[in-house]
Amino acid sequence: MKNILLTGGGGGIAKAIAALLAVEPYRLLLTTRAGDALMSFCKENEIQAEVYSADLTLQSEVEALFEWTETFGGVDVLINNAGVSHAAASWKLTADELHGLMEVNFYSAVRCTQLALPGMRQKGYGRIISVSSVVAHKPAFGTSGYTASKSALEGYMRGVALDVSTQGITANTIAYGYMNAGMLNDVPQTILDDIRTGIPQDHFGRPAQIVAAIRYLIESEYTTGQTLHINGGQWMP
Repeated sequence: MKNILLTGGGGGIAKAIAALLAVEPYRLLLTTRAGDALMSFCKENEIQAEVYSADLTLQSEVEALFEWTETFGGVDVLINNAGVSHAAASWKLTADELHGLMEVNFYSAVRCTQLALPGMRQKGYGRIISVSSVVAHKPAFGTSGYTASKSALEGYMRGVALDVSTQGITANTIAYGYMNAGMLNDVPQTILDDIRTGIPQDHFGRPAQIVAAIRYLIESEYTTGQTLHINGGQWMP
C-alpha cells in the first residue's frame, strides 16, 4: 500500500478530495495545524485517514511529521497543498507580508519535499505534486503576492523534476481555477456570477477533477516537470 501525504488537510479543497483519495491502494496521511478538528471531520464523514498536527513553517515540526510518516513506511506520494490566500494592492503589500505568505505557500513545500526525497530516492519511486493556482498565470487585482508565491512553487517543482529525473521520481504541479468547494462556498452570489463570466465553460470545477489529475500524475512515470491546468478555459497556455 502506497502512502499519500497531503498537507493543508484542513482546507476546503483538501476535505473535498480526501474521501476520493483515501481508497485502495493508497493510505492517506493528512497534516494540518488543527489536527483534532480534522480528525473529527474524518470520523464524521467516514474518511479513512491518519492525521498529524504540524505547523509547516517550523522546520522542527516538519521533521517530526516525517518521523511520524515513517511509522507507516514513509511517503510515496507527497501532495504539497498547504497554502493561504492573500489580497492586497502591490503598493500596500509589504516585504514582511510577502515573506509570511511565502513561508506557507512556498517554503512549506520546500521543507516537505526536501525531507520526502531521501526516502523516495532510496525506494527508487516517488511522486511529488504541488498545488498551484490559475492566478499564477492570470493574476487579478491585488494578487501580486499570492501570484509570486505560486509562481515560485511551479518553478521549484520544475527544478526538482530535473534533479531526480533518473531516480523513479516525478515532480509536477496542478494549477486549478475556481472549484465548487471550500472558500467558494462563502462568496456572495453576485461575485460568483462575475467570476463565472471569465470562465469559458461558464461553470465552476468539481473536486473530483483535481483527484483525476492527481491519479494521473501518480500513475504516469513519464510526466514530470509539468503544470496541469484545470480551469475551464479561464487561462490557456
